[in-house]
Amino acid sequence: MKKLFLISNLLIMILVPSVTFGNVIDKLNEVGKFTKLNETLVKSGLNKNLKGNGPFTVFAPLDDAFAAISAKTYYGLLSDDNKDKLIKILGRHVFSKKITSSEINGEINVKAINGEEIKIKKVNGIVYINEAEVVTADVEVSNGVIHFINRVLQPLN
Repeated sequence: MKKLFLISNLLIMILVPSVTFGNVIDKLNEVGKFTKLNETLVKSGLNKNLKGNGPFTVFAPLDDAFAAISAKTYYGLLSDDNKDKLIKILGRHVFSKKITSSEINGEINVKAINGEEIKIKKVNGIVYINEAEVVTADVEVSNGVIHFINRVLQPLN
C-alpha cells in the first residue's frame, strides 16, 4: 500500500507542473527573462490583449535579444509618440491561433496580428521565425503557447 501511495504521489509531482495555470502575461512575468518585453507590452497596451481568452502564439524575445537594439532606439520606442510603431513591432511576434513546434514541417507563412506574413520554418529540428531561433519551444499557457526566441523580429524586406 505504501508503494502505491508513493508511486501515485510521484506521478502527481511529475504531471502537475505540465498543467497550465496562467495566461501569456502571467508566464512571461513568472519566467523572469522577459523584463524588456513586458515593459514594451505594457507601454503598447498589448499586455491587456494577451491576458484574454486567445488562443495566442507568442514568439517572445528574451531580454538578451533586446541587447542588439541600441538603448536610444529601445527607449525611443517607449515614448508615446512611437506607440503605433511599437505595436507594429510587437504585433510581428503574436499570432491569434495556437502554433506548436510539432505543427511546423518545412516552411509555413502565417499572418501575425499586425497583418504581416511571417515565415516560420523548421530545419534539423530547430524552429526559426524570420531570422530568429526558437531556443525554448511550446511553453503551454491557459490561453495559448509561448516560444522563447533569441532576436526581436524585424521585417524581412
